[in-house]
Amino acid sequence: MTKRLTSLLTIFALYFVPMLALGQGFNPSDGISDANLSDASLYSIATNLMRYLLMLITILAVIGFVGSGIFYVTSGGNSDRVKTATSWLQYSVIGIIVALIGYIVINLIDSLLRAEVQR
Repeated sequence: MTKRLTSLLTIFALYFVPMLALGQGFNPSDGISDANLSDASLYSIATNLMRYLLMLITILAVIGFVGSGIFYVTSGGNSDRVKTATSWLQYSVIGIIVALIGYIVINLIDSLLRAEVQR
């Protein structure tokens, strides 16, 4: 009995209580006058994002190169540290390649979309 009563009260609360909020009047506004939103195009936003990501990936790749060099120099013949250094170096190179491919793809898509048809 209490389970059924709880279920009914829950249904009542979920169905009827929002109606009380809708009982107030609606005052439409003209919108936000000073939202500080830019009028930039999607392309400029994407290229700026890719530039920042490319810069971040480049910084991380340089850190990876330096870290792999330090690991390789301080390995002292330890094969585990040499493997770690080479894997860091590989991941750094792969990261730069992926970032450059992403930048190239965005520029390629933009040039294809902005291409003018010659007749």
